[in-house]
Amino acid sequence: MRRRDLGAAAVLLAFGLFAVTQARGLRFGSVVAPGPGFFPLCLAAALCLTSLALLVSAWQSELRPGAVVSAAGGRRFAVMGTLAALLVYALALEQLGFLLATFGLLVFFFKALQRQRWLVAVVGAVATALVSHLVFKVWLGVNLPGGLLRF
Repeated sequence: MRRRDLGAAAVLLAFGLFAVTQARGLRFGSVVAPGPGFFPLCLAAALCLTSLALLVSAWQSELRPGAVVSAAGGRRFAVMGTLAALLVYALALEQLGFLLATFGLLVFFFKALQRQRWLVAVVGAVATALVSHLVFKVWLGVNLPGGLLRF
């Protein structure tokens, strides 16, 4: 398992480095007036940093013999639950709107997949949905689905 984790992290790092080199060819702009390369370069850099963290984590981990068997069912649920939740999110986004659909998706992620307490799940989902709305709709001017809340 450790070799697979190392391999997956290395592939992600290679992909991130490739994306950085491709994004550097685009005009970066600034935070106030982002160019076409701003978002791709930031995402590629974030992917590289995350991949490095995964590499370090995989390198330092020591897998116990019984860990794979006990974690297999939980991982399968997490993967299938994530895919199902994203499908429902994509189908409900236009009808419910960005804020409500994102809130529902995040509550599911926090409560069902991360097993957070209800207060943490609801507050985290509200905060994340509102901040995302403010960044994309208000600050960047992206047209998001209004759905039931229409604003």
